[in-house]
Amino acid sequence: MKKKIIISVVIVAIIGIIGGIQIASRNKKQVTTVKTSKVAIGDVKMYLSTTATIKSKNEKNYSVSGATKISNVKVSVGDKVKKGDTLLTYDIADLNNQVQSAQINYDNAISQKKDAVDSNDDAKDTIANTADTPANTAIISTAKASVLSDEKVKQLNNAVKSAEATLDSAKIKLSQNSDITSDIGGVVTEVNVISGQTGAQGTAIAVQDISSLKGVVKVGKYDAAKVALGQTSTILSNGKSYKAKVSKIYPTATVNTTATGGDTTLTVELDVLEAAPQLKVNFDSDVDILLKQVLAVVKVPAEAILTNKDGSTYLFVVSDGKAVQKIVKLGVQSDTDMEILSGIKVGESVILNPGSAITNGVLVKDAKNVGGK
Repeated sequence: MKKKIIISVVIVAIIGIIGGIQIASRNKKQVTTVKTSKVAIGDVKMYLSTTATIKSKNEKNYSVSGATKISNVKVSVGDKVKKGDTLLTYDIADLNNQVQSAQINYDNAISQKKDAVDSNDDAKDTIANTADTPANTAIISTAKASVLSDEKVKQLNNAVKSAEATLDSAKIKLSQNSDITSDIGGVVTEVNVISGQTGAQGTAIAVQDISSLKGVVKVGKYDAAKVALGQTSTILSNGKSYKAKVSKIYPTATVNTTATGGDTTLTVELDVLEAAPQLKVNFDSDVDILLKQVLAVVKVPAEAILTNKDGSTYLFVVSDGKAVQKIVKLGVQSDTDMEILSGIKVGESVILNPGSAITNGVLVKDAKNVGGK
């Protein structure tokens, strides 16, 4: 009886050992399903994606005289104007009176000088042509008294110059305050004055050429180092894209302070290179600035790349049903693609988003070959 029990125990032990071996064998052959992508030749483009405020490249703000009454505001917001069109006129009655008064004073000064010079010439002629005899003493004495002194001539000339300066000033004031004309062609975007008003603070009338636009971008110090003049850009609005390029980079940064803190940014301007009716001045639009690109290079999806603690980069390729780790050197990087300078070859399959289960040598199977998408 004891012999039978021992035999039964041995048999159970052998069955357990065999089962353990079979389980271990199955575990060794366990395969992880992965998604892959082929290493290919293509383009890699690095973009700075941000927002821009749309502005007119050509705009003009006009202020009004603080002392002259506005006679007539001739434009309204939305009106189209050409260069030289009158935007508003002033009540110039007082200015005309000032010009007329100055003109009279100037004419009087000229007349007084002429009369004095004529009298001076007559006196000199009398002195020269009158015999110096006792009978002519009184005549010669009176003539000599009429001869102008150098100081008197200087006074007459100064009076003429002063009157002329006053007249010129009145004419300039009249010309500058008779009306305001547009220096550019465009659309009236602000009117902050009315007829009959005298003076105003700030912008009275604004005109903008809304057919010639630019995007104004604020970039931080890290992105500022990557932006350069002439870089190709795209401005996006309502599902449409418009070609642009970096046209201006400000020489200094600006400190922006708010109630919750602040930051320092550099202003960059982008010229819009085509008609863009969807873009509206002062609205924000999405912008992609092409910082760098390489064409026809070896590339892989960015989601295949992993980074070691020492900063080196690697990925996994599928070889003979196994995941094989390979160290790679990267070139230009974008949000979606990475240029590979060395480490893998075109046509190899790289594993996308390898998780912790993927290690060097682990068995893997491509999801494409097992019904995956």
